[in-house]
Amino acid sequence: MPGSIDRAAFVERFGPVFEHAAWIAEQAWARRPFADLAAVHRAMVEVVSGSPRETQLALLRGHPELWGPQARARQMTADSAVEQARAGLLTLSTEEAARIDTLNAAHQQKFGFPFIIAVMQNSRTRIFDEFERRLALDAEAEFSACLDQVFTITRLRMERLGRSAAPSIPPGESGGPE
Repeated sequence: MPGSIDRAAFVERFGPVFEHAAWIAEQAWARRPFADLAAVHRAMVEVVSGSPRETQLALLRGHPELWGPQARARQMTADSAVEQARAGLLTLSTEEAARIDTLNAAHQQKFGFPFIIAVMQNSRTRIFDEFERRLALDAEAEFSACLDQVFTITRLRMERLGRSAAPSIPPGESGGPE
């Protein structure tokens, strides 16, 4: 890889890490240089953490429901499709599908955004248990829990990027001209 990665290449590579939110990578670009992919992720988390609540809410609302309409229509991002498939959420029994539909509706009604969990770190049983547990939380606690889960999901996605054949950010990367 050349000694630098320009802004467009940076956003193309890291924009998809946060679901439908390339703006996060665009804003994180200004925080370079990055020592490694973990530093890129930290910068992106800082962008989200420093954003207004309405912006954070829009980020949460950009996530697909577990086995929701986007999943059933296979219209999720590639990352979400792989993650939900690996967790077995794209092959639910009729009873499980009905249960998750009920949980999704209850979560949307109570909180106004989808339930978010790092599915690749949880079994199907654990996902259902956590779904029900978190439905009992107050709005602030669930908002915070969902943001934390977004940060876990995106950290895992960054780790996958690091294991891929794509070039990495060299230590001390300046990013090159804008």
